[in-house]
Amino acid sequence: MAVSAVVESMRRQSAAVPLSVFWLVPQMALVGVGEAFHFPGQVALYYQEFPASLKSMATAAVGMLIGIAFYLSTAVIGCIRRVTGWLPDDIDDGKVDYVFWMLVVVGVVNFGFYMVCAVLYKYRNPEKVVESGGSTS
Repeated sequence: MAVSAVVESMRRQSAAVPLSVFWLVPQMALVGVGEAFHFPGQVALYYQEFPASLKSMATAAVGMLIGIAFYLSTAVIGCIRRVTGWLPDDIDDGKVDYVFWMLVVVGVVNFGFYMVCAVLYKYRNPEKVVESGGSTS
């Protein structure tokens, strides 16, 4: 999101000179790489930690969470449109970079919460963690 905010700030500053669509490549590449690492790890964690009777739910849970995230993102955009003037119909009149910076802050808070949860988490099957590539030292 920080890359998106910087690119949008540059676009707003150079509104008279059109920017190439290739300015979107870095931010889209970062999102793609993040998803490529996130989803397989999430499925592996669910498959490893769910009870045996719910193993088939692991991949379904990922799809369900993605769907919930899409609905929540729509709600967030709706709230931003109602509360602020950052997202008008004309993108040149808006402050989309402010939205991206707000999402950076939300992401940092979310990462902090993730770190707390990761430190406090107790594996249900620690022997599988060691077998699947974790070090024993």
